Amino acid sequence: MTRQKEHDAEGGSGYFDPLAAVTLLAGLYFFQIWGFASADTGSALGGLLPLVAPALMVASLAMVVLPRLDVLLIVNAAAFCGYYVANAPVASNNQLTAFALCLVILAARVSVATRPQADFRAALFTAIAGPGRWILPGMYFFGIYHKINADFLDPSVSCAVELYRIVANHVALAEFRPGHYFAIYITFIAEAIAMVALFVPGWKRYGLLIGVPFHIIIGLTGYAYYKDFSTIVLVLYALFLTPATFQVGYAAFVSRFGDAPRAMRVGRLMLLALALIVGASALASRGLVPTHNGFLIPFAVYAIAFYLAAILSFREGRDSGEGNAKPVWPKWMLIIPALYFLNGWSPYLGLRTEASIAMFSNLHTEAAQTNHLIHGQLPFAAQYQNDVVEVISSDPPWLQAAFGGPGKAIVRYEFDRILAQNPGFTATFRHNGQVRDTSDWTNSFLEHGPLMRAYLLFKPIDFARPKVCTH
Repeated sequence: MTRQKEHDAEGGSGYFDPLAAVTLLAGLYFFQIWGFASADTGSALGGLLPLVAPALMVASLAMVVLPRLDVLLIVNAAAFCGYYVANAPVASNNQLTAFALCLVILAARVSVATRPQADFRAALFTAIAGPGRWILPGMYFFGIYHKINADFLDPSVSCAVELYRIVANHVALAEFRPGHYFAIYITFIAEAIAMVALFVPGWKRYGLLIGVPFHIIIGLTGYAYYKDFSTIVLVLYALFLTPATFQVGYAAFVSRFGDAPRAMRVGRLMLLALALIVGASALASRGLVPTHNGFLIPFAVYAIAFYLAAILSFREGRDSGEGNAKPVWPKWMLIIPALYFLNGWSPYLGLRTEASIAMFSNLHTEAAQTNHLIHGQLPFAAQYQNDVVEVISSDPPWLQAAFGGPGKAIVRYEFDRILAQNPGFTATFRHNGQVRDTSDWTNSFLEHGPLMRAYLLFKPIDFARPKVCTH
């Protein structure tokens, strides 16, 4: 029999194991990403992407229906890495996080393939989970650290309050001031507890209990379509689930439906139903692009189901190994979460401010100014953020509207990127106190090599204080 049929015949918890949970949730994430990509006509991949993306959406749905098809996890991870690199730099923190995880998945697959394994699936999950788990505390660390600034703590402009208002508006408490302060400080508390508890024996359940609802809530708000970000975080949480958790969950599932064969049939039907409502959400949207209203029910179903199943079934234990041997994975793979963590320091190193895990943090570090309460750019920082341009007039006019006027500016490198990618654009601007125009301007973007061009990316600068919430 094939490996799939052997596990079906066993009727045991091995059918839906930790790797299957990761595959299923990753499929739900990739489905959304390829949905957005299907309408991305400006991609560096040109017209190829809208043609390939629908096929990858189908493959992602297959990961939901048949979560033991780990080959689709590898294919999607490889396709996403290619997509991310081709379009770099990408102004998305959720895609940055997914890129780091996909690199871990691909490295784990190569690592497992080079050594004989008694249990291939357990070995692959361990090789992914070992380094992959460290992405989550890196994300939470900067989710806290970047927010230690005067404007995030100011309820009149805090991004936490923006999210709170969307939720509290349903119960007429959007302007309830104690609720504003609660939203600000619960953000720090929830992320800190999740970051620590997941790595403390005996506390992991509490990390799940507190951390996961935070991401479910922001996904349900509809604010900036957080569902893709929340879903990739659920994938990271799944890396903390132990084989013992799935054994307990399977036993409870069988008990609920009477016997193993019936439980297996019901389980497969539930996965098929989930895939159908997810697929239907895309067909009902504009093209295949996910929308808040269209994906709200699918997201609520799988996010809440994951949370309840994980909390009710969670058991401490080690990952699967050979016998009682401690599971092993190549420690060199830690370089991936280490680079992810290093990237989070970018704003303080004078490097990029976009895709630096500073989403919705109110953080400002440009032009030798900062609202951070500990420090701004470090003394040895690069000078990109301090070299700014204020656009006075432009053709087309949107350039001036976006980066000119009171309190508005743009980092010179980012300004030069726009000019280099749009040769017909012209502008008059203020730089270092002098009025200049594009006719005799040295383009700094063109002086950089491909690696830095794929890395550096800067947000628009807003000097107004207090700094309002932006992405």
